[in-house]
Amino acid sequence: MSTAIILVAVAAAFGVGLVVFGIVRSQQTFTPQSSVRASYRTLADVREQLRRRFEATGTPAWIAGEERTSRLQRDLVSADLELRPYEFRLIQGGFSLLFGVIGLLRFGVGPEFLVLAVIGYVLPSIYLRNRRGHRLRQFDANLPRAMELIANSMKAGQSVAQSLAAVTDNAGPPVSDEFALARREIELGASLESALNNMVKRIGSNDLRLMVMVITIQRSVGGDLPAILITLADTMRQREEMRSEIMAATAQSRATALIITLLPIVAALLLYFIVRDYFRPMLVNPLGWAMLILAGFLLFVGNVIIRRLTAIV
Repeated sequence: MSTAIILVAVAAAFGVGLVVFGIVRSQQTFTPQSSVRASYRTLADVREQLRRRFEATGTPAWIAGEERTSRLQRDLVSADLELRPYEFRLIQGGFSLLFGVIGLLRFGVGPEFLVLAVIGYVLPSIYLRNRRGHRLRQFDANLPRAMELIANSMKAGQSVAQSLAAVTDNAGPPVSDEFALARREIELGASLESALNNMVKRIGSNDLRLMVMVITIQRSVGGDLPAILITLADTMRQREEMRSEIMAATAQSRATALIITLLPIVAALLLYFIVRDYFRPMLVNPLGWAMLILAGFLLFVGNVIIRRLTAIV
């Protein structure tokens, strides 16, 4: 029995390793240094890229029909992960199996096995959320520079569609990558509004949505678009400076909230794994369960209050 469990654990670890290695290799293939993603050599490459981003081809019907799948697809695209939703679910299942087998080997059949399996399933989602947030912050930070490039190109006599080339050539990733994809869409026959709206769907940036709205309104009613874009870029920079000042002023409060929240949880886990007999009464006694539930509720309420006090609207 133990030999079979070990073989299953080794197979699960090997499978998860292969999946992670494939993701890393695919991301290395599409790095900005290789300039493959930003400069497609053939129209077939562009069509395939757009198809993978906007179609569910290859996804099983029982997965494609779920509402969560579309949300997951948007998150994967926004995080720049070349994965379909069901592929990401397979990775989650692999990590869950790996952590579950580790818990089974270490603790046997019990709550620890289930807790580790859940942790393994959640870890890829945490990575996806962090990667998406980091890429979105990078995009918003570089967007004012892109708006100024568009405005300067228009002052030189180019149209909005032609000015996208200036962003592609002079801005840094991920802004240059996304504008390059929008530019390719226009070259394939898509309208400017359609290409920009698709970029908003991919990124999910409110600042980009505001820029696209300004361009769309200007094309409908007219106006000095370069001046508007420059003013909007300055406003975004000032808002980001104010946000940075507020974040610096509230850093201590946010750190306090994190420490106060994690400290009792980490202490309880260490007590459980190091001196199980000392911590066991908290799990076998109804009074212990009530104390744990009350402590968790108070931690949650305190964390919510501190987050509300330090939130930046």
